[in-house]
Amino acid sequence: MYNILIVEDDPSAKFTYRKILSMDGNKVSYASNGEEGLSIAKENEFDIIITDWLMPVMDGIELISKIRSEVKKQPIIFLLTAVNSTDAQKKALFAGADEYLTKPIQFDILKEKINESIKRGRVNISNKQISKSRIVADKNFYCVGIAASTGGPSTLVKYFSSLSATKNAAFLIVLHGPGWMLKTFVKSLQEVTQMPVHEGNTGVVVKPGNIYLAQGKKHMVLKEGTNILEQIDAPAENYVKPSADPLFRSIANSFGSKSIGMVFTGMGKDGALGCGYIHAAGGRVMVQDPKTAILPSMPEAVINLKMANQVIPLDNMAAELHNCLAL
Repeated sequence: MYNILIVEDDPSAKFTYRKILSMDGNKVSYASNGEEGLSIAKENEFDIIITDWLMPVMDGIELISKIRSEVKKQPIIFLLTAVNSTDAQKKALFAGADEYLTKPIQFDILKEKINESIKRGRVNISNKQISKSRIVADKNFYCVGIAASTGGPSTLVKYFSSLSATKNAAFLIVLHGPGWMLKTFVKSLQEVTQMPVHEGNTGVVVKPGNIYLAQGKKHMVLKEGTNILEQIDAPAENYVKPSADPLFRSIANSFGSKSIGMVFTGMGKDGALGCGYIHAAGGRVMVQDPKTAILPSMPEAVINLKMANQVIPLDNMAAELHNCLAL
């Protein structure tokens, strides 16, 4: 089924993980520390890497960071640790982990997370699924929809650090991750931007010069034809919830040609179809150059659908957005 690497210095834990995961037909390899794990990851292609945090020679956080910057075919990475604090979780996700699981872990939960992550990364899409969005009267400001997944926290912090206060656009963000991480990311983002950062709760009126972040377990959208946010408990799309696709569709519906879609680093295809709606509404689609992304598959999905007006290196995206808003 899946090719899995376990990086764990505890022989007993390593044996248990390998035994349980092998029962489902997975091919399971293992390493005893981060340095060994990195070497194996460079020489082989893995669907999943499960790593402990506290290990000799090279710990799990350093391993994740090096995998994200040095390994060509990017795996899904789970950090499995006894450390359980908000600061620790934040550090892991900023390093590039996809999931943060605390010990002792229930193996049925681990297997469920593995299957969900694999499905999310293998979604197939076609531009035949895109229909033309209803174009409504333009608002007096732009609405920028942003999608990011794996590597998103550090990427978005870098992006908004270089983006000066923007008074003629509102920013609506979908960042894949657990609910606790999304709440803490509001604070992390506020530390690097002068624009107010808010949780995207139902009833909030979207205003220019502000940033709104989708929270966990529900999709964040604009009520039809308005600039009022609502959270909807609809099924997951692209195996994620919140998903960027319903947000982007609603932005296209409400803002028409003043819609902008931006897709950054991430695993899977979320946001690609939504960009099609923005494109159809006369808006603009800007994606991070996959060569500068920690994980390239989300921007690549937009490019493959031929929906990207611009493909831009991360360091240039803030300047290009200002150029677009000045037109």
